[in-house]
Amino acid sequence: MMNKASPYPLHCLQSLGSDFAQCIADATQAKTALVGPVVLAAMAAAVQGTVDIHTPFFTVMPASLYVSVIAESGMRKSTVIKHAFHGFRDFEAAFNGCQTGEMNFCEIGAHPYLWENTSESGIVSLFGNGAQAAAIVMDEGGMMAKHLDIQSMCKRFDGSDLRVIRKHQITQIPNTRTTFCMAVQDAVYAEFLEGAQGKMMMPSGLHARNLYSFTKTSFVYSGCSGKRVSDPKTQPFNTRVRELMNDYRDIFASSCPRSHIQLSPAALECWNAAGDDWRQKKLFAQEWRGMKPFLERAGEQALRIAAVLQWFNGPKPMIDSPMMKAAVELVNWHLEQALMGLGKSEELVRRTGMADLADVLYAYMQRKLSTNPGGFFHRVDLLRKGPKCLRKAANLDFAIDQLVGQNKVMLHLEGGKRVAVQMNSNLLALLTQPNQNEVRRLTSLFRRGIAVNDGV
Repeated sequence: MMNKASPYPLHCLQSLGSDFAQCIADATQAKTALVGPVVLAAMAAAVQGTVDIHTPFFTVMPASLYVSVIAESGMRKSTVIKHAFHGFRDFEAAFNGCQTGEMNFCEIGAHPYLWENTSESGIVSLFGNGAQAAAIVMDEGGMMAKHLDIQSMCKRFDGSDLRVIRKHQITQIPNTRTTFCMAVQDAVYAEFLEGAQGKMMMPSGLHARNLYSFTKTSFVYSGCSGKRVSDPKTQPFNTRVRELMNDYRDIFASSCPRSHIQLSPAALECWNAAGDDWRQKKLFAQEWRGMKPFLERAGEQALRIAAVLQWFNGPKPMIDSPMMKAAVELVNWHLEQALMGLGKSEELVRRTGMADLADVLYAYMQRKLSTNPGGFFHRVDLLRKGPKCLRKAANLDFAIDQLVGQNKVMLHLEGGKRVAVQMNSNLLALLTQPNQNEVRRLTSLFRRGIAVNDGV
């Protein structure tokens, strides 16, 4: 894992978000690595109900975000969240929380927007009564384990239809938007990850849908001592939240469609360049082994963040290039945080014996040269018929990355996907009369199959 974290790029939140986040940091003496992501989540919560994204791949995407801040005890998580989401109170104030029985939020013109501790059935009921957007905001994220439904969380992030089947009733609710913001103590979250649900976070894709911040006391507070501190409640940020929530009220009360936003040509060029970088990391960066879903989601996260930044700070039908550049910088910061908090270092991978997998693959390819002219091997054949320890895609890809780095093989791609691997032509001639000690070493490795740890 990384030893030193980069400071949060507060400037990327643009003038309204950046000034507000700095004001909260000054008022609470909290780290910007905590404040910045929470303010970004508040921006998404305000924007998501009013605009959707037309993506470059011809789909409509929500402008919702999932943000999770893992922080040590005493870092003012609750206070920061309270300040960041203060602007939503006026919208909620129009709802009389004492009402019971059947409710129609469209007729009332308001509904509970910030949900702190609700079950899946409660969420469906709220949406079923007419809400079209909401924010799940937890300043004590340990409650998440009590009600977490991983599949439903993923569906809400994607903006998919919500379906609940009970004994005598089927409920289907389309076109909803949900932002998620959680702050949780590091010890509590570590315990959660060890549980059954925590172990499903990566395979299910819920991990990669989150923008993580692992906030430590080692982060330097970026405020200025002696500086006059302003009240966050009086900041223009809250005025903008109220404007957007009024727009949302008009949309859900009248059943009007949301506005649409798409990338400008310059923003699209910036997004494509960032995507190339993330694809290269996915293919060749060893530290991302086991963390590749984050890189696969990076392009989508950049689209969502760019739309939020544009619509919150200067709404227009096109996302400008500066907003996309800021979004890419924010995504890269959160990727770094995810790798720091959830990934394994290259050194740790070597200690667990993973580096030996490259030798196993190389030995296998050498032995099969007679049936694979030119040293050409299809990836699917290696997964099906190769050494048993390489029949997991993650293990095989790690071994290939090692050999590519050693210049022993070349990787063949089609549409950005790995399809085949070929031995370096300069080495093929040498392999006709190889060093016998090397042959014996590689053959021994191949026959043993390498004892691979359960987690590999």
